[in-house]
Amino acid sequence: MKRLSHKTVSTSVIALAATLTLAGCGGDSDDGDGETVVGVAATPEASPSGTGSDAVGEVTRGDTVTDLARVGLGEDAAGTDAVAVLGDGELAVGTLSEIADGSADTVTVDPTCDRVVSAPEGVILTCGDTVSVLDDSGKETRSLDIGSTVTGAAVVADGTVAVSTEGSDKVTWYDAEGDKKNSESATATPSGMVPVGNHRNTDEDGTAQWRVAVLDTQQSSVADIDMDKRQYNAALRVGQGLGTASASQNPDGVLVASDPRTDQALVYTLTDVIRHTQAVHTGPSPWAVQWDTGRQLMWVSTTGDNKLTGYSLASGTPVEVGQVDTVADVRQITDNPDGDLLLIGEDGTRQLIDAADLPVGK
Repeated sequence: MKRLSHKTVSTSVIALAATLTLAGCGGDSDDGDGETVVGVAATPEASPSGTGSDAVGEVTRGDTVTDLARVGLGEDAAGTDAVAVLGDGELAVGTLSEIADGSADTVTVDPTCDRVVSAPEGVILTCGDTVSVLDDSGKETRSLDIGSTVTGAAVVADGTVAVSTEGSDKVTWYDAEGDKKNSESATATPSGMVPVGNHRNTDEDGTAQWRVAVLDTQQSSVADIDMDKRQYNAALRVGQGLGTASASQNPDGVLVASDPRTDQALVYTLTDVIRHTQAVHTGPSPWAVQWDTGRQLMWVSTTGDNKLTGYSLASGTPVEVGQVDTVADVRQITDNPDGDLLLIGEDGTRQLIDAADLPVGK
């Protein structure tokens, strides 16, 4: 196992009942053909056979990827270029180009690890019934034995960890010493977490507040939890089929999400309350999304036509700025401070796109 040495890491909402009755949902929704969608997670449409050969940028082959996340959380981390990519029993950490060409340093992780999320000093992994916090070199600095299969986890700067588990509608908070502090119902079948910071609720010293979006793909919803007060706030529906979601390392309060059932990308803010602020119709089967707060761009990959489309949110309304061809069956997108993008297909194919080759490249 190599030692890691990458270059830089250094609108109002009605509060909901404990079992998640979503505002504006009024019973089971359907997909337009009379089929219920509540309780069934959405899946991406398979790319057309024989497509993906026109992908722009540099295309390379690699092992399949389970999940990925930028390394670090906060304004300082947003200026670094390290990404953590989780595979089968392995975590690779490096720049986009190192991930793309296979030269990134790696560490061995438990084969049960299935999610990686940005954390203040590195990343946090969910691995079976364990949560593992890693530093920016991939070294474990802390672990929590939860006792049940973990479906989502997030950690903030003071060491507070939020955890959801399989078969439970609750989120449980642990302090920096690993002691359980609170547990509240948040959503019926939590499936992941995304940290979302904001400056609207800053401390007296100007420190950003960090909230966490609890995703529930089966319910197609997102719940807002408070990491300071360790409590559940509220939740909203995400179209008819939540795909994936993305937020910036910078604390801007924005969460973007895809809905492949209705071919939409949606924008939420988590500040005083969670709000659904914008939506835009996309190409067929949007799945992987990426929010670039510095450029005010939402990137959306659509598997039905192998396109990556950029939408500017600078004016407050999503405006398409252009699109490029992608590899087939894109599952993940991440970026770096220069605006370059890395897309990863279901089969592990990497597509590295320089900012200059993107519709708004400078």
